[in-house]
Amino acid sequence: MTLHSMALLSAVEQIAVRAGEVIMPYFSAAVHFDAKADGSPVTQADKAADALIQQALAELTPDILVLSEEMEQQLPASERLQFRRLWLVDPLDGTRQFIRGDAGFSVNIALIVDHQPVLGVVYSPVESVGYSAVLGQGAWRWQSGQRQPIQVAPIAHPMRVLTGFSATRPGEKTRTFLAHLPDYQLMELGSSLKICRIAEGMADVYPRFGLTSEWDTAAAQVILSEAGGLLCGLDGQALSYNARDTLENPPFIAVGDPAYDWPLSVIRSL
Repeated sequence: MTLHSMALLSAVEQIAVRAGEVIMPYFSAAVHFDAKADGSPVTQADKAADALIQQALAELTPDILVLSEEMEQQLPASERLQFRRLWLVDPLDGTRQFIRGDAGFSVNIALIVDHQPVLGVVYSPVESVGYSAVLGQGAWRWQSGQRQPIQVAPIAHPMRVLTGFSATRPGEKTRTFLAHLPDYQLMELGSSLKICRIAEGMADVYPRFGLTSEWDTAAAQVILSEAGGLLCGLDGQALSYNARDTLENPPFIAVGDPAYDWPLSVIRSL
């Protein structure tokens, strides 16, 4: 299997589905969680899915580094930045939604080569729906063995704007962004499934000015890009990966129509 092959993509999709199968029994029970060092929650479902994914990827591509959100100890940047290829994994993106009993969480697996995501899988265990892409070969939505190509849609009127957590309490920068749009409707969804909704033409834009990490966006970024959209920083450039001392993302916007005059300069001025 090559790094850009459909065979590799299929193998990673199967890993994501298996991780989803590990997660779901925890979702149907009372969810206990602990706090990590940064204060964010972690559950046994996160840990179980992480163990499965790390082992499966190590068997699939033993020569490629795996970086996961749930690794107890991350590599120092001086060592991590030496790798041209690596897997970025979020075994359960949207842990807070998961704890609340909200279906909007996902399994995220992305392959990074030279700072760019070249393969990505995002899987929704509750819906048994997956999204995936290989750089230069397109993006797909798949369920029950059926695979369909996806692409972004023309901007709707009113514009469909995705937000996370509570759509009724957007932050100051989000409110400023919204004020520069024509008529819009807010749509709430958790995890990187928001970006996949744009990729399949069900939404138009997702602005994110709060904290995220590279494993939150890498898989969905290549899916959106291959579907005709763009995930970029406020400079208009696509996000890069494993290129800086930190694994935190800058503020970004995911859009279905890159040609639209999005108010990025307004947000930069804040």
